[in-house]
Amino acid sequence: MINADDVFDVLADTTRRRMLALLMAEDELSVAELCYAIDCSQPKASRHLAKLRDARVVSVRRDRVWKHYRLHPQLPAWAFQVLQTMTHSGEQASMLGRDLNRLATMPDRPIGAEHARATPQSTNVEYLPVRAAPATPNSVTPAPTV
Repeated sequence: MINADDVFDVLADTTRRRMLALLMAEDELSVAELCYAIDCSQPKASRHLAKLRDARVVSVRRDRVWKHYRLHPQLPAWAFQVLQTMTHSGEQASMLGRDLNRLATMPDRPIGAEHARATPQSTNVEYLPVRAAPATPNSVTPAPTV
């Protein structure tokens, strides 16, 4: 469950707000794309992304060596509205414009998520965290050996 205090805690930091604004605009971005867009180091970005993951504001998908981040699919409507309002307001909106312009100039930008899902060679996709699927009545569970 997503806690309101956690959401507002992660919004207290400018770097995290910039990352969230980019994810609102671009749907899904790799760590490298986020680092390039906001001009920060990979360790700094990873620390901020970990806080966003812990607050369950973003989710991560691994595709080979790349980690792709997006807004958490179970983000409540109220939290999405807060992010949307933040993204399109004042200073944050102008920062987003600059960050998107910078991202557009990224050399050797990794393949986007939509393209990666459409190509047959990207079958090595793992979503994190991996949750076990619920057992279905037709599934067979092996009997324990004695």
